[in-house]
Amino acid sequence: MKLIRHLAGYLPANITSALTSFGTVYVFTRLLGADEYGRYALMFSVMSLIHTVTLAPGEAAAYRYTAQANARGDTADHYATVRALLLRSLAFAAILTLILTIAVSHMPRYLRILPWIAVLFPLGTIIQATLEAHRASQQVQRYVIVYSTKLLGGFAVGALVAFYTHIGAAAPFIGLTCSSAVLCLFQAPWLMRAAKGGHADPARIRKYYAYGLPVAAALSLDLLLSVADRFLISLFLGEAAVGAYAAGYGVADKTILLLCAWAAMAGAPLVLAAFEEEGPEAAQREARGLVSTMLLLGLPAATGLALVAEPLAEALIGEDVRAGATRIIPWIAFAGLMNGLLMHYYSEAFQLAQKTREQALLMIIPAGINIIANIILIPLIGMIGAVVATIGSYVIGILVISLRGRRYIHFPFPFFAAGKIAIACAAMWPAVMLVPHFGSWLELFCKAAVGGVVYIAVALLIDAGGARAFVQDRLRTSSDAPTT
Repeated sequence: MKLIRHLAGYLPANITSALTSFGTVYVFTRLLGADEYGRYALMFSVMSLIHTVTLAPGEAAAYRYTAQANARGDTADHYATVRALLLRSLAFAAILTLILTIAVSHMPRYLRILPWIAVLFPLGTIIQATLEAHRASQQVQRYVIVYSTKLLGGFAVGALVAFYTHIGAAAPFIGLTCSSAVLCLFQAPWLMRAAKGGHADPARIRKYYAYGLPVAAALSLDLLLSVADRFLISLFLGEAAVGAYAAGYGVADKTILLLCAWAAMAGAPLVLAAFEEEGPEAAQREARGLVSTMLLLGLPAATGLALVAEPLAEALIGEDVRAGATRIIPWIAFAGLMNGLLMHYYSEAFQLAQKTREQALLMIIPAGINIIANIILIPLIGMIGAVVATIGSYVIGILVISLRGRRYIHFPFPFFAAGKIAIACAAMWPAVMLVPHFGSWLELFCKAAVGGVVYIAVALLIDAGGARAFVQDRLRTSSDAPTT
């Protein structure tokens, strides 16, 4: 299966993502403390929102139209148009950054982070646009190298800055800026060469904006689902509570989203190519393989995180924020799976059909419900109120997006396969509970190993989610590989 080969190709990038996600929580919750980690989480959320609102349209167009440009042979015009969109979008990012600077001008601890965020916008969008182009062109190795270098370099430099200085929440942003600057020395010339001789005509710019702006709006609303609660927690409970919530979120949500994104990295380009070359029915066939792989990887991971929440928090999260983080990890793990299905699977129907404006309008529903629910529940039951609001909003989002998306392309949900995967996941629980409590790291590794072995064994036994075909294809690929 081509999907499985792509999964193997993107595996190093996802291992890097996992290492840096866990490493960020492990290192920065200890070096920064609860308050500074809370400030880092808030400002990272603000940066992500501004980036998505202003710069994502060009990045989305870079992904959606690269395959089409390759087929037509007009890649120079395509990349020239992408470059034009990025330059225009940076002006809007600069305006929002200026507004943010004025808003936090009386908060020196936040203000010293802003110069690094301002530099990150142009560097980050160049790298992200080229990454999307590499992914759409199925240039797996190039994608993995750029993506992994950015994450590992940013984490390493940020950790060193945090350790040797007292700059606080600015340290992770300094690390990202340094790694992005180095990568731009290679990626910016690549984009310029790809656009050489091309022309960004107004009609094409309008077409790309017509696609990219609604995508950015939908992504922004989804991001708002994930981060609005942090601002409301800060308002009602304080920055230290944000640190605890963000730490638990960073361990649980990021882990599951990484697995969903891994499946999407490999499967979404295949769905797109099938749609462009053969039509909706071919896209549906590829989509079934994509969602089965998401569930095969994501559901046991969410179950496993829920089962090992306590030793995981003891091992990874600093003591100042550990107690609050431990309480939310099991619930956020399953919320992360719902988020992955929403944004990496069901939303693809609107993007393939180029109905992104409708997708953006529909995302207002769960985003609005999430904010209202947080305002009501956080004062009543604290951080758990934010968790309840998040899960409920994702359930509503999946129902709205999936049911409406069927009008354009029916993305199936494999209920029978999901049931088998759930049975294999349920088998993990008694096995993991038999492992005694004897310390954070050792207990974590033992429980993870036991749960993983049991899940794999049961999944293969009942062929959950096509597990046997997955393993057989990997063995066949390995045996066919050339030897020296």
